[in-house]
Amino acid sequence: LLRQMAEETLARLRQKKRAQRVIGFDDMLYNAWDALCNGARPWLAAELRSRYPAALIDEFQDTDPLQCAIFFAIYGLRETPATLFIVGDPKQAIYSFRNADLHTYLSAKERAQPAGALLANQRSVPGLIEATNALFAANPGGFLLPDVTYQAVRAGDRKRPPLVDRSEGAAKEAPLRIWRLPSNSQGEYLSRDDAHALAVRATAAEIARLLQEGEQNRITLDARGLRGGDIAVLVRTHRQGRWIKEALAALNIGAVELSQESIFATRDAEDLERVLSSILEPARRPRLLAAVATEFLGLAAGEIEALAGDDASLAAWTAKLDELRSSWFARGFGVMFRRWIEECGVSERLLARADGERRMTNLLHLGELLHRKSQEQPAPGALLRWLATQRAEAASGEEAQLRLESDRNLVQIATIHKAKGLEYPVVFCPFAWDGYLQPRPQSYAIEYHDDEGNAVLDFRPGASKEPDIQPRRRRELAAERVRLTYVALTRAIYRCYLVAGCYGTSNRGGAGSLRESTRSVLNWLAAGAGSAYEEWCEHKRTAAEIEGSWQQIVEAGAPHVLLSEMPVARGTALPTGMADRKGLSALSPPRRIDAGWRIGSFSALATGASHERAASDHDARAIAPAQIAVPDDLPEHDILRFPRGPSAGDCVHAAFERADFTDPTSWEGAVKRALALHPQRARDASGAAAALQRKMLLALLDDVLKTPLPGGIVLAQVPATRRLNELGFHLRAPELSAARLNAWLRANGYAAPRLAFEALRGYLNGYIDLVFEFDGRFFVLDWKSNHLGFTREDYRAGRIAGAMQEHGYALQAALYSLAVHRYLGQRLRGYDYERHFGGVFYLFVRGVRPGWLDADGVPLGTWFHRASAQTLASLDALLEAPRVAA
Repeated sequence: LLRQMAEETLARLRQKKRAQRVIGFDDMLYNAWDALCNGARPWLAAELRSRYPAALIDEFQDTDPLQCAIFFAIYGLRETPATLFIVGDPKQAIYSFRNADLHTYLSAKERAQPAGALLANQRSVPGLIEATNALFAANPGGFLLPDVTYQAVRAGDRKRPPLVDRSEGAAKEAPLRIWRLPSNSQGEYLSRDDAHALAVRATAAEIARLLQEGEQNRITLDARGLRGGDIAVLVRTHRQGRWIKEALAALNIGAVELSQESIFATRDAEDLERVLSSILEPARRPRLLAAVATEFLGLAAGEIEALAGDDASLAAWTAKLDELRSSWFARGFGVMFRRWIEECGVSERLLARADGERRMTNLLHLGELLHRKSQEQPAPGALLRWLATQRAEAASGEEAQLRLESDRNLVQIATIHKAKGLEYPVVFCPFAWDGYLQPRPQSYAIEYHDDEGNAVLDFRPGASKEPDIQPRRRRELAAERVRLTYVALTRAIYRCYLVAGCYGTSNRGGAGSLRESTRSVLNWLAAGAGSAYEEWCEHKRTAAEIEGSWQQIVEAGAPHVLLSEMPVARGTALPTGMADRKGLSALSPPRRIDAGWRIGSFSALATGASHERAASDHDARAIAPAQIAVPDDLPEHDILRFPRGPSAGDCVHAAFERADFTDPTSWEGAVKRALALHPQRARDASGAAAALQRKMLLALLDDVLKTPLPGGIVLAQVPATRRLNELGFHLRAPELSAARLNAWLRANGYAAPRLAFEALRGYLNGYIDLVFEFDGRFFVLDWKSNHLGFTREDYRAGRIAGAMQEHGYALQAALYSLAVHRYLGQRLRGYDYERHFGGVFYLFVRGVRPGWLDADGVPLGTWFHRASAQTLASLDALLEAPRVAA
């Protein structure tokens, strides 16, 4: 069943994605491989080779089988050995969790000819290179795979500024410093937990010493004192990173952690959700009290208790949050967010904390993500629900990854995976000694490789405990741990600190058992020579034998390796404010701040709105109707009785967008969906009122889609395959000023309000409600739900022209025409404006009905315009005109 599912569901999933026009990165890889190998395009590989006759792929040890198959299908290896160059170091293959497959690299290496080696190390100083050679030469089979070996390297030609240490004698100038886990006089070793604690304390203490000596210029790098930014602590897990950061903070040492944790998994995301919930509903007392209890607003327990019993204070807080709510609705999330931070003293409160920079960075990161999302979901309630969903799912991805809280000169804490490819002057590896091996949890299948190196997904229950699979998986995990150790040790430029040795555990081997530590991969590297890894795991090496092997490494690497007992003394805290606490002063503010490069819109040009999507013109600013009273003879289900305002406009747009014009049976579903997305208030909440709203919208669709428009166009004859909804565009505008655009409007006879926007340098963007094709010509259509009155007279040409002029819609129509003109020029072969572009319709849909016609037979509620090619060319030139130097 599982095999059948794997064979069938992948193909079905690809079919569904193609049908929905959804594609991901993995899909692109599969599509490329399939196009090269399915035989339907035998010319494709040769065509790609002719376009790219040679390819060089770096970090090839991180490839996966599908990527490798694509490259081989294009270039081959034996047939065209000189056209494909792959560069990789199998000792640095540590990304198996991202589907990188080391066995794929090894297979490719076997097929490659000839194979070369890079034997010069351009990163580290010669002494550290010699020390590393001595360590990895101790066990020739240390990397566990026969095709992965360590070759001694030499120093490259790159010149490095000197690291000079005058704090210690010349005999201690060893670049590789190994700290041995201690034992007492009875030969008893630390427990694993105590060893962790001591490694953390010793690392923090030594970093404090280095920084103090650097402050006194007794340790210098390139003739200046050693600083925090020169030091990195490499860890395997974020938990270990937090241990180090807390220990450094206790000694007044600032540090930053390179983390892949999601911003939505932080306490700051939870607290921000509480604050935003209170701003959205400030009158709800429980939400207000929850908000003021957060560290953003900072009331203490006693203050909250006093506030809960003080109606006047509660009213003041409610009023403050209500003002923020009004700002949110009127000007958008970003404006409200910055106002909240400033008026509520959030920055001062957070930055006064020891972890203030971290917390402030998180808050600003969340604000940026919410502001960006508000462009798609301007409704505050929807935005808050999005935040709650992201928190519940701990949403990940590059945008959600925690950012560095500071670029000041601080100690860097990074996982080994994150540090790959980087280099640091001084590196600490405090946890490489830990011998605990635990495979990553896999709920549905286990992963391993067979004897031929093929990746296997084993779904069988209990397969992980089978005698031939369990040791195979342990061996693969140990091999990856060795590679992690190699990557960590080779990040250092001048000096590397390594903790090694044995420790005790309390497991089935008895209290104080050393078995786990004597089988650790770090001790395997030092003392495993001459035995297979399986034998190493079974044979009980003594701690004395292992320590003797470490001493041999010291002798082989002399004088570049120093082995000493791990320091047990607590570090000396740095004086408060010693590092990077120099006085700051603000520059004088400029007289004028240039707006800079930005993206504008029609709404921003016409009204100065800064929150484009929330200030959509869907019935947002309807001119006053000529007749306010509802006529007695107006049918109950007439669309003129439908609610007004932006939400009603969004609902009408959604109904047209989701309806298949040619299929009336689809209209009811479109109407229901539109009302679900944009519910409309009624005088009563009965089901009859909701049913009446559905009836209104159905009648609207029937009227508008069946009304013959100018040119004989009937929308009910436009199939879904001949229309595009919400076509987005960006028009380049290097220097667009209000004066020049006003002059263009006058010169071309467009009636519009006088524009007074700040000069735009950047792009104009927008979304066109509908672009459709009819009889070979393409038309733009904009739905207008403005309520102009209750009679047919209110939708005659004069009233429509007044609405168009008041809102400057003619300019919008010209911009839409230019956008579609450019779009068709790129997409339609042989495109000609005169032949293919039909014009622009603005339909004030409440007045568009088959029976409402003027004396010339033109339907009411409609405005049609087709700019001349010369007019459109002049607008194109206006937008593209570069800035003229003063």
